[in-house]
Amino acid sequence: MLTIKNRILSGIAAVSISAVTLSAFAQMPPGGPQGHPPSPEQVAKFEQMRAKHQAELHDKLKITASQEAAWKLFLDKTKPAPFDQAGRPNKDEWAKLSTPERLDKQLDMMRKREAFAEQRIAATKDFYATLSPQQQKIFDAEHAKMERHRWEKMEHMRRGDRKGPPHDGNPAPVAPPAN
Repeated sequence: MLTIKNRILSGIAAVSISAVTLSAFAQMPPGGPQGHPPSPEQVAKFEQMRAKHQAELHDKLKITASQEAAWKLFLDKTKPAPFDQAGRPNKDEWAKLSTPERLDKQLDMMRKREAFAEQRIAATKDFYATLSPQQQKIFDAEHAKMERHRWEKMEHMRRGDRKGPPHDGNPAPVAPPAN
């Protein structure tokens, strides 16, 4: 009985240590604090997927002619920010900074991301107000689906699976516990 208890406690400890280690690595962008700019192919693929999703949402919402200007303004104001390589120090520059300087740079980048998020949220709220109650329900459902996908992908990344969840809309199967 004692050996089973010890094995369970050892397993829990190992999982806890692994989770802490992986979460620390998951918070760091690939290649260090400067990240890697996306390749032109990645940018093109992302823009293609974004345009497809926008067209699908436009069709699902059945945007009317009177809502078309609000739709275009919403798309314009919620466009993703371009990757700002100039605003990020490279590895050598980052290594030369003191800890307080690095923390100040990180805080500055967080504030820029927060300001951008506030702009996107305001644009979404403005557009949402132009929708009918039925369109709002559809928008809510689509946004919830997007959030679920994002959280599932983050969970997979936290676990070390960089590819993320399957794209069939279903969560990935959970592996049975090891004996």
